[in-house]
Amino acid sequence: MSRPHGIGGTQTALLRYLRQRGSASRVEIAEACGVTPAAVSLLTRDLLTRGLVIEGLRRKGGRGAPQIDLELQKSAGYALGINATRYSVLLTLLDFGGNALGDRLLLGPFDAFADVLSAIDSGTQALMAAYGLGRDTLLGAGIAMPTRFRQETMPLDLADEVKSWASDNLSIQLSQVLGCPVLIENDANAAAIGELTLGNSAGHANFAYLYLSEGIGGGIIINRTLYRGNLGNAGEIGALRGRTLSRPSFEDLAAWCAARGGDVPPGRDADKWASYLADYPDQLEAWLQRAGPELARLAFTVAAVLAPSAIYVGGTLPQIVRARLADWLDFARSNPFDNARVVQPAILLPEVVATDAVACGAAAMILDRAGSLG
Repeated sequence: MSRPHGIGGTQTALLRYLRQRGSASRVEIAEACGVTPAAVSLLTRDLLTRGLVIEGLRRKGGRGAPQIDLELQKSAGYALGINATRYSVLLTLLDFGGNALGDRLLLGPFDAFADVLSAIDSGTQALMAAYGLGRDTLLGAGIAMPTRFRQETMPLDLADEVKSWASDNLSIQLSQVLGCPVLIENDANAAAIGELTLGNSAGHANFAYLYLSEGIGGGIIINRTLYRGNLGNAGEIGALRGRTLSRPSFEDLAAWCAARGGDVPPGRDADKWASYLADYPDQLEAWLQRAGPELARLAFTVAAVLAPSAIYVGGTLPQIVRARLADWLDFARSNPFDNARVVQPAILLPEVVATDAVACGAAAMILDRAGSLG
């Protein structure tokens, strides 16, 4: 299968619209993409020839000729999304329409990047074989990891938990293993993209995504588009809280519990940690009394600067912990800055599991850039 090339910006917007809507008429596409119906006819003719778009149902009724809906050819190619942490690697496979076919969870720890490569190689083989697909059908792979970007090239500024993965050519190594183009994304950005693509049933066009994992990250969606800022690091709210201070993170929670005894679970399995915290409610309550105000101050800052309509509280922390932390983001109640006021955004938990949101978001960015990948 040959990968699509030379798809322009308007065609990319057209494909994105169909991916979000499922199907649409040429008139609807023209209105959504801000072009004339004649231009849409030219653009879609090319996409139909390429086999990326197909004609669907013919609408009856109304004046004029019946309108024929267009939809994406779901088998035109597939995108692999990878959420890689020191403790686990999650693979998710999306078809060209953005539908999730399946996923595969690989457990670590992964102390060296060679271990990550080996797990991704074997896991991808098994995942695609389960659907009768060969790797030649992959449009590309997006890998999300805890990192920030220093410049357009490697090396990445990796989080402490995965410093041992450091290399000048992580994307090249992955591309050689998978046999397709590879994009690397920050995990919080990928989670925000995933929520935009797979969740967000309220249709928020502008929202912030707080990603509470080993550290604290964030993603910013403006007008239904990820805002990256300079070099791609927008949303790094963890930088607002010094490294020497306690932080509302999984790493901090684990250290807190370990210092107070009990059979602390190894790794970061959310179900095991939820069970542990149910057995030690006093430990959780004491930690929340410290972490809640910390998160409230960070979220208040986000609300004051960005004025989003919603803030999602996601990440790898167990949902029961994130739900309790979310209560602190009622600013009238928590009063994080001594009676300072902002318009209260909706405070929501993600509608998809956090790790799924990250991997699916990483795959979604491949679909969105399929025509420009090498």
